[in-house]
Amino acid sequence: MIFQTALTKVFNKSYAWVITAAVTFNVLFLYYLILIQRTTWDAFWQSNTTWYVWSQVVLSIINALLIGVTISFLFYVVEERRQGSKSTFLHTLGSLFFSAAVTGCSVCSAFLLPTLGIAASLAAFPFGGLEIKIFSALILLYAIWQYSKSVLGLCEIPKKNLISFHNNKLALNINRKSLSQLQPLLLLVLFIFIVYAIPRLPIKYRAKTQNDTVVAVSNNVSKTQVNSADVFAQINPAGGYEMNATYGNIGPKMLEMGVIDLEKFKQVYQQSGQPLTPEQEEILIRGSDKTIKIDQSNSYFLLNFFWAFGLGNKTKILTAGDMVKYGQGQVGNFASTGGWTLAKGDATDYYSKRALMPFTAEQEELVNKVASNIYRPCCGNSTAFPDCNHGMALLGILELMAANGATEDEMYEAAKYINAFWFPGNYYDIALYFKNKEGKDYKDIDARLVLSKDISSAFGAQTVKKWLTENGIVEPPPSQGGGCGV
Repeated sequence: MIFQTALTKVFNKSYAWVITAAVTFNVLFLYYLILIQRTTWDAFWQSNTTWYVWSQVVLSIINALLIGVTISFLFYVVEERRQGSKSTFLHTLGSLFFSAAVTGCSVCSAFLLPTLGIAASLAAFPFGGLEIKIFSALILLYAIWQYSKSVLGLCEIPKKNLISFHNNKLALNINRKSLSQLQPLLLLVLFIFIVYAIPRLPIKYRAKTQNDTVVAVSNNVSKTQVNSADVFAQINPAGGYEMNATYGNIGPKMLEMGVIDLEKFKQVYQQSGQPLTPEQEEILIRGSDKTIKIDQSNSYFLLNFFWAFGLGNKTKILTAGDMVKYGQGQVGNFASTGGWTLAKGDATDYYSKRALMPFTAEQEELVNKVASNIYRPCCGNSTAFPDCNHGMALLGILELMAANGATEDEMYEAAKYINAFWFPGNYYDIALYFKNKEGKDYKDIDARLVLSKDISSAFGAQTVKKWLTENGIVEPPPSQGGGCGV
């Protein structure tokens, strides 16, 4: 009743509608700008489950609208010179920051979360950070309720409230205003507790927020899209892509080291509906001398397997490169570190910990050179700055290939197909782009060009999509999912 009466009173003022609309629009635009700092809009929709995408969108709209309403109430209280509370305004600012901090893709994390000094990505939260958005909305509702009392003149608080203790005839003056000012601090403490505690819940309590890695279904392509099926078959060949490297004994080494907890690892695949095959368990437990081949059936396995390897393998690329430079001493803040939840302990405990596959200084330099020129569509960073799982996993593969004696050209060519299996939608667009613009099939395009910042980064992917759209080429790829996260 208080809410309804206060809303009617505030929105009888014409400026309230203008303020609410303007603030809501600008907050939504802020959310969008934050989102595209880490990923592209297309990648966001392709990489996450439908329920998660719509939950992010709906909760963002709710938060933005509530912020707009709260600011309108604030203007009313100020204009009418009603008794107000500074803490209520701080609640509003805090909610804006909290909701913005968890705006992003559950795959490649949120842009602002590391500013809190929290070693976790959105993928580490049971509901991909949605719980923080709900928490933020509740704070805003509380702020509106507080403002409602001010609007209706219900919070005229005496300057001091006297509490008499008759037994010992003492009087204690309590300033309620000072107590109310502690509320934002208490909410901040609660928020930090939630952010630190929730990612440490057992993995079985986590919801599925990311799509499974690519399962292309050519039968879903209509007869009028035979060409798109051909193009898709070029980026994700049915026979897979074989690289110049073998698994060796890195699987057992990672289990012994603890960077992979076997039961957690198996549980993730069981829950995803893609349980580990006997061959994959063999690779993990006993190792394998088989040549590594990526295809549609094992791309999800290889993503997590090499994520762990890239994270744990000792290299100067991790200890003296961009991860340290931009992490400012807190490497656990990235999605590739804080988001790895399949280890026996904290992911940072295994960061560049052991030479799982030793290589020479020359080979390490080769890896750094190649990785520095390979980009991925989910963000704008090179593989030498592996701040997300795809980057860390590809770095691990390049290290293994270098240790196996692969050449620079072989490493680029392998990355060209690995990225295509991990980002099928984006590389389908890239293949269409070169086919229509230069008449080249995917296999004939120089790998260095395909993987360059101008083509394969988040900015490059947007440029490619824009060109296709402007030229009327909007053919969707065969039914498939884009996946990442554990």
